[in-house]
Amino acid sequence: MLRIGTWRSAGSRDVVVCGWRDGGPEPLETGIKLIYGAGGPMPDFPGLRVGSLVARCAEEIAEALFQGVDVVATAPDCCPAAPVVAAGRWHYGWTEGDLGALAGATVAGLVMAAQPGPCAVEIRRDGRSSLDGDMRAEAVRACLAARYRTPELTIPLESVRLSQEAPSRLLITPR
Repeated sequence: MLRIGTWRSAGSRDVVVCGWRDGGPEPLETGIKLIYGAGGPMPDFPGLRVGSLVARCAEEIAEALFQGVDVVATAPDCCPAAPVVAAGRWHYGWTEGDLGALAGATVAGLVMAAQPGPCAVEIRRDGRSSLDGDMRAEAVRACLAARYRTPELTIPLESVRLSQEAPSRLLITPR
């Protein structure tokens, strides 16, 4: 399962942290990747491989991750869901044909971007996700009242199923 977290830091754009654990037959793999919103000076990340180009979409972020980059900077006009979609493409190997998974990751990314504080999301291979943070299903539903279009798909956000699993845990399931 892929786990992604975000936090807001003073004077900078959001940083999305992608932690992962593979459950396949291969040895357990853990690590961290940072997807950082460019817009000011890039912080120093000693020991990490920082990308040289600014990514503008999920495909460019995923390509940098596939090339082994540890820190990817994104353009200010980058889609707010792109880091989550890119992390799913990189972690699970999703392609344009994995529409359900891409839609689920897009919704999770949009919800994460709309949250006022730090939060984390667990993305499953099929795109279902659980979001941990200070949110209620009703507030999230208000953020998802339209259709969202990417180059690969159009997501009818009103058809997304939200379930409050606990006071600070929300299950997101695209229908």
